[in-house]
Amino acid sequence: MTRQRPLVARLAIVGGLVLIAAAALLLWRHASAPPIYHYVVGETLPASDAGALSAYAEAGYTLRRASVQAPERDTPLATLDIAETSAGPLLVNWQARVDDPFLTLAVPPEDVAALAQVLKRHVSGDATVLAWWDSSRQFKTLAGVDVNFASHLGLPLFVPAHWSGSRASVEAIERSFWSSGDAAAAAGERERFRRFGEALVSPEAEGIAALRALAGEGKRVVLVLHWRDVILLGQMFPDKLGVAFQDFGATNDVHGMVRRVHAWLQEHKYTAYGVLQGGGQPLRAIALTDEPSGNTLAARLLPFMGNAQHDVQGATLVYQTGGFSVYEIAPAGDADAAVRQAQEG
Repeated sequence: MTRQRPLVARLAIVGGLVLIAAAALLLWRHASAPPIYHYVVGETLPASDAGALSAYAEAGYTLRRASVQAPERDTPLATLDIAETSAGPLLVNWQARVDDPFLTLAVPPEDVAALAQVLKRHVSGDATVLAWWDSSRQFKTLAGVDVNFASHLGLPLFVPAHWSGSRASVEAIERSFWSSGDAAAAAGERERFRRFGEALVSPEAEGIAALRALAGEGKRVVLVLHWRDVILLGQMFPDKLGVAFQDFGATNDVHGMVRRVHAWLQEHKYTAYGVLQGGGQPLRAIALTDEPSGNTLAARLLPFMGNAQHDVQGATLVYQTGGFSVYEIAPAGDADAAVRQAQEG
């Protein structure tokens, strides 16, 4: 037995070296493998073809059409338009060519352009706009208003199920393409944005207080919400906001469409819902999946049919266009004074 020990030891060493070599080979193959997808930026988009994006061209920004390509496909996974800005590429339009949502979900550009004009005229210099990070960047670019989120934050990220094992690679590709280079600033904004999202899925009073704190003491807040935002909030905070949505093909049969939407709602026993339709896009019905979700700040501020419609204390509806609802949230002192005045009256 004593003579076999050196042999056993040598075999163990050889086996260990084989395992190390195999692991190194796997790592090398992973490192040398092509990315699962990549962005391809195309030619400049002529102003004559800008359509709903013409406001960017008129403001002097260069527009480019781009696509998301995968090695194994001849057709793009998504097409998009970007505006070239000093803060890096600005996403201004996104169309998934596979199951939607894919990577992100964008607001129709015509909705953004229409509201940006209004914000430019009516938002005062002492107010800050709180909106989803991608809408915030567009409002800052088109309207010049003060916003809390000026970086491409990439939240939430819709990763297809068959890429779930490559999520880290997806996140790296997104950072590489969209990052403006200031990682520390983006990290700080990302944390503030999570607080913004948490405020929107909180009960009314708690959420309003959190938004005021986020804006800063004494700051007037213009809160901008879009129907699309509810889907993204449901993705980020599924334990606090239950959201379902269904796309229905474009049709001129309005009554038939209404019947199909109601049949979907009844099938799943959804009681609070809204509908959204962008230019050239199918009608999308968005529903809350449970009663507690209807009590969140976002659900109370958006005009969900079947949900409570009484005013939210501290928030005043000032404008609606497309899928957007715009609220003014006064500083705490002003809101308290208004409540006292109403009670005394």
